[in-house]
Amino acid sequence: MEKLKIGVIPHTHWDREWYFTSSKSFIYSLHDFDEIIGYLEQNKEFKCFIFDGQTSIIEDYVSARPDMEARIKKLVKDNRMIIGPWYTQPDTLVVSGESLIRNLLYGIHYAEKLGKYMKVGYLPDSFGMNEQMPQIYKGFGFDYAAFRRGISDRLVKNREFYWTSPNGDEVFVHNIYAYGSFGYPPENPDELKKYIIDIVDKLKEKYRTGLILLFNGEDQKPIRKDLPQILQTARKILPNMDFEIMSLEEGLMEIKKSGVDFERYQGEFTFGQYSRTHKSIFSTRADLKIMNNRIENYIQNIAEPVSSLAYTLGFKYEEKVFEKIWKLMLLNSAHDSIGMCNSDETNKYVEYRFIEAKNLLFSLTELKMREISTRIPVKDNFQFQVYNLLPYKRGGIIETELFLPFDEVEIYDEEGNIYEPQIIDIKNVTGSLLKSSIKEIGVDNDSDTSWHKEIENIFDAKILIDIEELQPFSYKTLYIRKKEESHMLPIENNNYIENEYFLISIDDKGIINIYDKKRQINYKDAIYFEDDGDEGDSYDYSEPAHNVYLRDINVINVDKIINTLKSTLYITVDMPLPYNLKERVQGKNTVNNNITLELSLIKNNSNIGIDVTVLNRAVEHRLRIIANTDICAKYSYADEQFGTIKRKTYLKEVESWKEEKWDEKPRTIEPMQSFVSITDENLTVQVVTDGVREYQIVGEKFNKIAMTVLRSIPYLGKENLNDRPGRASGMKAQTFDSRLINKKINAKYFISCYDKYCDYELAKNAKEILTPIICYQGSQFKNNATYFVITNPKDKRLPLDYSALEIRGDVILSTVKKAEQKENLVVRFYNPDRLRSKKSVIIGKTENFYESTLDEKIISKLDQGKIEIGTCEAKSIIYSPENNNK
Repeated sequence: MEKLKIGVIPHTHWDREWYFTSSKSFIYSLHDFDEIIGYLEQNKEFKCFIFDGQTSIIEDYVSARPDMEARIKKLVKDNRMIIGPWYTQPDTLVVSGESLIRNLLYGIHYAEKLGKYMKVGYLPDSFGMNEQMPQIYKGFGFDYAAFRRGISDRLVKNREFYWTSPNGDEVFVHNIYAYGSFGYPPENPDELKKYIIDIVDKLKEKYRTGLILLFNGEDQKPIRKDLPQILQTARKILPNMDFEIMSLEEGLMEIKKSGVDFERYQGEFTFGQYSRTHKSIFSTRADLKIMNNRIENYIQNIAEPVSSLAYTLGFKYEEKVFEKIWKLMLLNSAHDSIGMCNSDETNKYVEYRFIEAKNLLFSLTELKMREISTRIPVKDNFQFQVYNLLPYKRGGIIETELFLPFDEVEIYDEEGNIYEPQIIDIKNVTGSLLKSSIKEIGVDNDSDTSWHKEIENIFDAKILIDIEELQPFSYKTLYIRKKEESHMLPIENNNYIENEYFLISIDDKGIINIYDKKRQINYKDAIYFEDDGDEGDSYDYSEPAHNVYLRDINVINVDKIINTLKSTLYITVDMPLPYNLKERVQGKNTVNNNITLELSLIKNNSNIGIDVTVLNRAVEHRLRIIANTDICAKYSYADEQFGTIKRKTYLKEVESWKEEKWDEKPRTIEPMQSFVSITDENLTVQVVTDGVREYQIVGEKFNKIAMTVLRSIPYLGKENLNDRPGRASGMKAQTFDSRLINKKINAKYFISCYDKYCDYELAKNAKEILTPIICYQGSQFKNNATYFVITNPKDKRLPLDYSALEIRGDVILSTVKKAEQKENLVVRFYNPDRLRSKKSVIIGKTENFYESTLDEKIISKLDQGKIEIGTCEAKSIIYSPENNNK
C-alpha cells in the first residue's frame, strides 16, 4: 500500500483590517514580511510560502519598502513566494460581479508585475461562495479553486469535487477543512505524533486520494521557521506517511490526477454545517452597506458607461482614476471590511474610502458630460443633454435639476418633438449665479461671447420630464423655451394616488392597500413595517428566546403631490418600540422610531416606488419592510452576479441542525444583487432594492417578501447565540456605531407585478431602475468658481444627438469600460435566464468586435457581430471605437 502523503502548505491569512485598523496591520506587516522574505532567502529547504492570495498587502508593503521589490521578484520567479490572484480577499455573495472581476484584474496585474500569480481561486475565509465563481475563475483561465466556508453534507459528501456554474464552466475544488489545520504543530515527538494522527483520522474519510493538504498558518501569523524540522521529525515518528511542503497549486494538480471519481456540484455554498457563513451579515451596518451598493451601481451603470461614451468621441478615459476608485472599493470588499464585522474605528476607515470613491466618481462623471457639452454647437443658452446608458432604445420619466430661463417652460428637440415637463420646485437665482459667471468671461477663452446679454433670468428648478424614446447608448440634446400655461401642483387631502396600473391608499391606522387595475385585484395591507428582536452581533442576526414581532404605527401626517407625470404620497409615522431586548420581553415601548415613507406612481410605469427614511432610536432589533402577497411560494428567485438563482423558501435542515451539531442555524435569509421575486401560475411579484441586499420569504404560507431595512446590534461578537451556539465570532467587544442610534437610514424599493415569471423581464426592470436616464446641462453661465472654470473650446463639432453602441437580444448590460492598458473598449453583458440554454445576441453600431475572456484576452472575432450566450452566462466583447473628436 502506498504511503499516505501529507502536503503542508505554509501561509499567512493576513486580514488587512478587522478589529484592528489597516494602519496597525500595515505597521506589523513590515516586521513580519521582512522576516518572511529574509527567511525564505536564507533557507532553501523552506520550499514556498503563500501571501494569502491577495496583492494589496504586498502593494502596501512595497510602498514602504521599495528596496525589497527586487528581492520579492526573485522569490516569486523561483516559486518560493506565492502571490495573487486577488487584490483583496473578497466576500463573494454581496458585492457585484464587476467587483469580483476587477479584484482579480488588479490582483493579477500587480502580481504579474512582480513575476507571476497563483492560478487558484483561493478564498480561505470568505463567508460562503456564490454559484458563479467557477465561471469567473474560468474567465481568468483558472482550473482550480479552494475555499473553506459554506459546505454541507447535503451538497457534497467529500471535500474535493468538481464545481460547475449554470453556464457549464467547471473548476476542480479543494474545500479547506481549516486554514489553520496544521497551524500549531508541537515540537515534542510524542505530542506531534498524536497531533498528526488526530488530524488524519478526522479528515481521511473526506479526502480520498492518498494526499491530504494541511495548512500551516493562521490570522496575522508570522512564518513558522521550524516547519522543515518538524516535518523531518514527523517522517521519523510516522514512517507510514510522507510529509512535504508544497504549494496549493501543486497539491491540487496532484489530487486531480489521482484517478478518483470525484463528485460534481452546481450551486452556491452558504450552509454553516462545518464552518460559519454568517448568512445575515448582509445587513450589518446598513448605512455602510447601502453606501457600497449605491457606489457599485453608480460605477457600473453610470460612471464607466459615461466615460466610455465620451471615449468613443475622442475624450480621455481616466483609466488610473478608475483604478484608484476601484481599489478603494476593493479594499472595502474584503470579507471582514464589507461584512462591517469590525471595530468602530476600522469601520470609519471603510466609510472614508466610500466617501472618497463617491466624490471621485461623481466629479469625474460630471466632467466627462461637461466636456461633451462644451463641444456641442450652442443653439440655446439653456440646452442640455439626456443620456440613455443602456444599449437599446428606451424612454421614461426623469427627475432632475435644471436651470431654466422662465418659470414655465416647454422642452423640445431638434425635430420639434415636445417632451412634457412638470416643475416640482423652483427658485430664482439670477443675481447670484449670473454675477459670478460674468466675471469669468475671458478667463475661459471666450471673451467675444454674447450669452450674458441674452439671459434675463435663471431659475433653479427640480423638474420631471417625459422622455418618450432615446437611441441605444446615447445622448440627445434638448432645448428650453417659454410656455404660457401654468402647471401648479395640487396638494389634496384624500389619501390615495393612482396611475394606469395601480391605486394606492392609506387609512387612518396606517394600513396601505393597493388596487391592481390590470388584474382587478385588491391587495389589503400590502406594505407594512415589521420589527423584531435581535440578540445577535455584527456577524449574525439571532432570534432571541422570547421574540416579539411589532408592527403598530402611529400616523403623524399624510400629504400628497400629484401631476400628470408622477404622484406621491408622503407619509410620516412613529413606530413605538422597546429600547432593547430587556424591554421587549417586558412589553415596554419607551422609544419611537420616526419613519417617513414616500409611495410614488409614475406615468406609464408599472413600478410602485417606495422611499423609506428611518431615524433609529432602539437597539437589539431588526426592522424590515414587508411586501404582502397572495402567492404561496416554495421558491424565491433573485438575481446574483451575472445570473438568477432559485432558492427554497423552507429548509428541512432547520429541524435537525442542533442535533447534527451544525456551527450555525441554516437560514433562508438570502443575499441578492438587485431583485427578488416569488411566483405562482397567475402572478409574479418582484421587489427591487436600492438599499440593503438582503431578503427572506416569510409568513405561514411563505407569501411575504421581507426586505431588511436595518439591524441595530451593540457588539462585534457574542457567544452562545440561539442561532449560533458556542464561541463568539471575531471577538466580544462593544461597537457603539453598529447600534445606529440616531442614524437616518434611507432605503428605496420598487414593487412590480407580472402575469408570469420571466428572468429576463425582471432583470431588465431592475437594471433600468438602477440605470436611470440622466441629464447634464453644460451652460456657459455655470463656468464659475462654484462649478470650476474650464476653457470653452471654439471647436464645437460634436453631433447634437449621438448613439455609440447597440445590443439586440435578451441580455443585461453589466458595464462598458476601457480595456486595461489598451485602447479598446470592453462591453460585458449576461443572460439572466435559467430556463433557456442559449440566446443569440447581435452587437451593432460598429464592426470588428472580438469575444474576450474576463481578463480581456481576445478569443476570436465575431461574425457580423453575432454571439451565442448560455444560461446565466457573462460575455465580454472588445472593440476599438472610432474616435470622432481627435
